[in-house]
Amino acid sequence: MNPFIVIVVFIHTLVNAYLFVRGWQALPASVPVRIVYGLIFLLFYGSFFIAMAGRDSFPLDRQKALYFIGSTWFAFMLYLSLYFVFTDIIHLADRFFRFLPSSLSPVVFRQVQVISGYILVIIILAAGHYRFTHPEIVEKTININKNGGKYNELKAVVISDLHLGTGIGKKMLQQYVQLVNAQNPDIILIAGDMIDSNVRPLEEERMYEEINRMEAPLGIYFCPGNHEYITGIDRSLHFFAKTKMEVLIDSAVCVNGSFWVIGRNDRTNHNRLSLKQLVSKTVPEQPLFLLDHQPYFPEEAAVCGIDLQISGHTHDGQLWPLNYIVGGMYELGHGYLKKKDTHLIVTSGLGIWGPQFRVGTQSELIILNIRFKE
Repeated sequence: MNPFIVIVVFIHTLVNAYLFVRGWQALPASVPVRIVYGLIFLLFYGSFFIAMAGRDSFPLDRQKALYFIGSTWFAFMLYLSLYFVFTDIIHLADRFFRFLPSSLSPVVFRQVQVISGYILVIIILAAGHYRFTHPEIVEKTININKNGGKYNELKAVVISDLHLGTGIGKKMLQQYVQLVNAQNPDIILIAGDMIDSNVRPLEEERMYEEINRMEAPLGIYFCPGNHEYITGIDRSLHFFAKTKMEVLIDSAVCVNGSFWVIGRNDRTNHNRLSLKQLVSKTVPEQPLFLLDHQPYFPEEAAVCGIDLQISGHTHDGQLWPLNYIVGGMYELGHGYLKKKDTHLIVTSGLGIWGPQFRVGTQSELIILNIRFKE
C-alpha cells in the first residue's frame, strides 16, 4: 500500500478516536444511546474511504451519499478537534487555577463542550458552504510589454479546479458555465483539475454537454492537473475528446497569429518537458501565456520569457487555517505576483476538493483584462 495513504489513514483514525472519546464522555449511561452513537460515528469515519473504494462499482447515488457524508465529516473533524483541544486546555488550566464554576462537574463540562462544539461547527460550515456556492468574481488588469498582433487587449476568464465528479455534479457545472458565459470573454483559460478522481459521474451525467456550452470566440484552453492523473490520464483524455476544449499537454498553440497559449503537463508526470523546451516551440517575440497547474518555481517562467502564467492547485488552503500552510509551501499560494516582466496568477479555484465549504477562503472566477503594447 502507498505509504502516504497509510499515514493519512493513521492520522484520520487518531483524530476520530479523540473525537469519539469526547463524545462518548458526554453521553448518558444508556446502552442503546451509546450503540447508536457508535454506529453513526463509524459511518462518519468510514464513509469517504468506502466511497472511494467503490467509485467504479457502486451505484452513483449511493456513492454520492457516502462521499458527501465522508467529505463533510473531514471539515467537522478539523474544526471539532481544534475546538476540543482549545477547551481541553481550558479544562486542564482550571485544575490549577480554579476559575470555572464549581458546579461544572467533569461530566457537565464534557456535555457543554460537545454540544457547543457541534453547534459552533455547524454555524461555521453553513457560512462556509455559502461562500463555496457564491463564487467571487475577481477582476484584474495587466499590461504585457509585447505587441498583441491583431489585438490591443483581451478579456480572459480564468478558472481552475472545478473537481467535477462525485461531489460537484452537473447542476453545479451548469451554474459555473452560466457564470463564465455571463462575462462575455474573448478567451477562456482553465488551469487543470477539471475532474476530481473518477470520470464515471462525468460520463453518466453527460457533463461534456455542459462544458461545450461555454463560449469564447478565441477558444477554450486547458492543461491537465494532478487529479487528471489520479483519475487516470487516458480516461481523462477520452472524456475531454468529447468537448470543444483545446487540451494542451506539453504543447503550444498560436491564436490567430497573435499570441501563444502553452499548456504544460502536470508535474505528476516526471517526464514532462522543461519550460525552456516548450518555449522553443513558440515565437518568443510574441506574447506567451502559460497554463501550468501547480505554481512551483515562478522564477523559471520569468527566466524563460513567459508573459503570463496561470496556475491553480492550491485552493488557497480551502479551509482556515490550512491557507497558512499553503502560504508557506509556495512563493505565491494565491493571488498575483510579478517577477520581471512575468505576471503570475494563482487562482483559489472555482470548485473545491472534498468538503463543500470555504472557510477563510473564497471560490473565485477571475476576469483578466490583458492589454498589449501598441
